[in-house]
Amino acid sequence: MKTALTSPGPVAAEPGTFESKEQTTQWRQAMAEFPSGLTIVTTMDNERPSGTTVSAFCSLSLRPRLLLVCLDLRSNTLKAINETGRFAVNILSAQAQPLALKFGVKEGDKFADVDYQVGDLGCPLLSDCCANIECHVHASYIEGDHAILIGKPALIRREPAHPALVYHRGAFNA
Repeated sequence: MKTALTSPGPVAAEPGTFESKEQTTQWRQAMAEFPSGLTIVTTMDNERPSGTTVSAFCSLSLRPRLLLVCLDLRSNTLKAINETGRFAVNILSAQAQPLALKFGVKEGDKFADVDYQVGDLGCPLLSDCCANIECHVHASYIEGDHAILIGKPALIRREPAHPALVYHRGAFNA
């Protein structure tokens, strides 16, 4: 199943909006003031696991249950999600900082020596997580340089004994 990304059309930069390196730096610094939980979004890509570290994640709706996650348009994991129509959000525990770093780069075999199980929809569910949520893509949109994916959970697995990993001002915290 292919999932089509939709967009209201090309988004032109407004005059004076993030045009200089200084403005981009200011934007990044302002966003770093907001503490964020860390996740690894996973899926399968032609029978091979694929994943990337993501901080742009939140609950969207209780009824129906929906979540929101944003991925860079250049992401290989996003390409695989668009092909399969499914993904998992793995909410990282404080002990999973090495995973956040490993999945935060584009190169290499990210799943080498990583403990995971395959979920009901076929997505990798990582160990050392507070929760794993396996989803069907409910909707998707393109805004700026990211895709916004709305996921409809099919499987929810929790491990509440683990505190969550948090990223704030460029540093990991528990």
